[in-house]
Amino acid sequence: MYPYLLPDVFGLSIPLYDLMIGIGVISMLVFIAQRLEKRNGLTRKQSNKILLLLVCSLVFALFSSFVFDGIFHSIKEGKLSFGTISFLGGLIGGVGCLLVLLKYVYKAEKSMIKQIMDAVIVGVVLAHGFGRIGCFLAGCCYGIPTDSFLGVVFPYGHAHEAFPDTAIFPTQLFEAAFLFILFIVLTKIKRIRGLELELYLICYSVWRIMIEFIRGDDRGVILGFIVTEYNVFPTPSQYLSLLMLIGGIYLLIRRKKQSKNETAQNTD
Repeated sequence: MYPYLLPDVFGLSIPLYDLMIGIGVISMLVFIAQRLEKRNGLTRKQSNKILLLLVCSLVFALFSSFVFDGIFHSIKEGKLSFGTISFLGGLIGGVGCLLVLLKYVYKAEKSMIKQIMDAVIVGVVLAHGFGRIGCFLAGCCYGIPTDSFLGVVFPYGHAHEAFPDTAIFPTQLFEAAFLFILFIVLTKIKRIRGLELELYLICYSVWRIMIEFIRGDDRGVILGFIVTEYNVFPTPSQYLSLLMLIGGIYLLIRRKKQSKNETAQNTD
């Protein structure tokens, strides 16, 4: 809601969005390193190498996020339009890059890659939660106008420019709360260990499809066919979320079949 921390002090200003992203990334890296070493039994040298590959993937994720968002906005405007980023675009590119690096650079076996990805995706949930708080402070990724008690009037940022002096849904905080709850669930419930990636894909994709209906910011368009006052549905994020949902269900079914086969072999 307030974009800067101590603006114009000695000629310096710290964007709160960048600060929250930094806190999120650091928290993610610390969590992943601790989990890989404590739960998965990796050495400090091994975990550091994985973190280095993860940082490389984050750089590629930023590029992917920029490209994905630019494509959708270019389609809507009928000309090349780049300049903003998209979380789902970054997630797809970053995960794809990390999988390639783990297989061909780290040379991890398939079972180890799955363990690493489970740890990484839980860390991503944590970082994303902090990132959404940053979105709230910056006034981006905002919701549609509302008369309910949940509405918030943004004094600054893109939300204020789009809906000045108007109460809108703080979708950023809704999503941050969801992500922190999901993080707790994925880390504390022992019965779902080994299924973190699958459950994340399913849970977040369902959430994202739902929250899109009360998002008020422009995120581009592709094959939209339902027009409302504030949006065109389905949105690009809903299409991508649907693909994530299908992928998560497929991976979950495959994992369950593998577990049954392993149990049968051990019984024999």
